[in-house]
Amino acid sequence: MSIGSRIAIGAVALLCAAGFFVTALDPSGLPAGAFIFYGMAAFCVVIAIACFFPQSHPITLRLIGIMIFCAYIAYVSDSFRTPNLGRAIVGFLVWGIPSGYLAVMGKYPSWGTGSEAFNAKQNRNRQK
Repeated sequence: MSIGSRIAIGAVALLCAAGFFVTALDPSGLPAGAFIFYGMAAFCVVIAIACFFPQSHPITLRLIGIMIFCAYIAYVSDSFRTPNLGRAIVGFLVWGIPSGYLAVMGKYPSWGTGSEAFNAKQNRNRQK
């Protein structure tokens, strides 16, 4: 990923983190409570760290993978006996399993949705 892309994504992630944090400060109108919003703020901060400090990738990419994988596990388990179960399973297959791979291996898989975008440098090196 280019430096400009990482800076843009990191800046947006920091803005989102600030928005989630400020929203969580007044949890009176939040249906899920402040805990979810603090978690989303932390998730956005981890994304920003991964964007601004590439040397942190062995840790931050695994954290991102764990968070997404666990979120899809929770989504599937909460969707039992609801009409969203099919969507939850498809989401787990498309995003949850590759995120679990990211959590274990520390890099995005060479297969699956978006693999060419995440592994563009590796694919370019193989073609030479």
